[in-house]
Order: sequence, then structure tokens, then C-alpha cells
Amino acid sequence: EGKKRTTVTAQSGSVSSQVTVSADGRGAVRRVFESGPAEGVILLQTGGTTYQRSRDGAYQALPAVEAGDPAAIARQIVANYRVSFGGYAQMLSRKAVLIKVAARYPYNPSRTLLIDHATGLILRDELFAPNGKRRSLSEFISVRFVPQPASSFAPPAGAAPTSTAYGPASFSSRSSAKAVESETGRPVPTPAHVPPGFRVTTFGVMTTGSGWKTPAVRYGDGLASFTIFVRGSRPGLGGPRGRGRGPGPHRFGRGGGSDSVGDFTSEEDVQRSVITHTTRSAVYIAIGDIAASELARVVRSLP
Repeated sequence: EGKKRTTVTAQSGSVSSQVTVSADGRGAVRRVFESGPAEGVILLQTGGTTYQRSRDGAYQALPAVEAGDPAAIARQIVANYRVSFGGYAQMLSRKAVLIKVAARYPYNPSRTLLIDHATGLILRDELFAPNGKRRSLSEFISVRFVPQPASSFAPPAGAAPTSTAYGPASFSSRSSAKAVESETGRPVPTPAHVPPGFRVTTFGVMTTGSGWKTPAVRYGDGLASFTIFVRGSRPGLGGPRGRGRGPGPHRFGRGGGSDSVGDFTSEEDVQRSVITHTTRSAVYIAIGDIAASELARVVRSLP
């Protein structure tokens, strides 16, 4: 158990939070946000499900997303990035190992970690955008290794499933492309261009503002990822639909208006890239943490 300080770079500057973290050593983790924008919120990962408790005390079960096997993810990172040992350091009076994960390609992010030598716990984790700017810094400011009560990780009774999310926030995983196509009535988006080292990690569905289910797919290379969404029309209609409500290129409303084939928008900041593109078969939106220039190549290769 311990306390962490997390600082995230936002458009308007850096935002920091302090979080109390406890873990049972078997995959269950509880995070209590003590300060920052999410103050009072609790996140509980247990039994393959993530629950969120809001400030009013109500729990919701968040949409399921495949986490992946940590060992397989580590092998991907070693294969796709330049991973190096940076020596030993002291942190919180503990011996730590410095690991540097450098990008092989200019469109990929990078990462540095201080890992507790005795336990493998990540004591300090720093993420960088492809342009070298820091995306986030998360570090323990205190930590101790003691048994944790099982009650801290018990699933909350009566947690309601998330019912209000739509658009990218509603992404939930499915077992296969066939399962997605059966549920949505539309094929999983398959780009002709995929950056080296990236492969499909998760098939999923997205819920539109009108309640339709549309296909989505996530690619990853161990560290970076991007997700391609099909913005919504009713199954069987095919073709581009209306732009929907709300500002910005990632709008997932109920339709209205019309899209022109070939429409293309790109948006990028230090945290992510967002691309939207209209073809004769669909309106695609891709969100990822690789550079917008490379994500645009992926999106332009969609049918």
C-alpha cells in the first residue's frame, strides 16, 4: 500500500492528483483519489471487472476491456522498442532498477521506469509523447509491503452497469471479430496499413448516441495503441451518416446533416491524436497515442 502522486499534462497545463493505492498481490487494486479533479472517486479492479465509486457513494461497473497478458505485453515492448538498463537508483530508501523504453520510430511514444528491485513494483513511471514532451509522471511518495484485508477488494454489492456512456467511452471488448460482426451487423474495420509491430489486441463494440452498436478494433505494440471506431448508423444501412451532435471531430450523436465522402479532419495534442475520415462505406474515427501523421496513414487506408 502507498500514496502516489500523478501529474498529467493537459492543454491548459499540468494537473496533479494524489492517490492512495492498495493491492493484494494477486491482481486486485484499489485506488482512492485524495486530491485533484477526481477527488473522492474510488476505482476498484477485482475479479476481471473495474468498478468506479462516484463522490455520492454509488458504484458503477465500467465497460469491460481486455487487459492482456502482462508477460506477452512485455515481450511486445522488447520486440518493438529499444529497451535498456539504466543502472540502479535509490527511491524511498529502496533499491530500484532504471529501465528506459525508447521509440524505434518517430511516431511512437517512449517511457522510463524505476522498478523496485525486490518486488518488481513500478515506483516511478514517466510517459513521453512522440515529440518528447512529457505526458504523465506517476510516482510513489510512500510505500510499504504489508498484508491487505480481503474486504478492501470485495466487489461492491448492487453495482449498476454503466448505462450513460456512448461514443469511445462505451468501448467494450468482445471475444472475436465474428462476435462483433454478429452483434453489430457490420464488419470490423480493417486498415490496409498498420505500423510495424502493431497487431490487433482487442475486438470491441461502441454504443452510439442513438443506442446502436457499431464495430471497433484496438491495435497495440505493447506500449502504444490506437482504436478505430465506426461511427454509427443502424445495421444494414451502410454508408456515411450524419455528423451528430457536439463540437470537435469525435462526435457520436444521433445523426442529422450529411457527410461528404473524402471528409478528413485531424487533431493532436500531447496526450492523443484523433482522426476522422468519411469513405463510401463508413465514417471512421481513430483515437491513439501515436503521432497524428502515422494515424492518418492508417485511417486513409480503410475501405
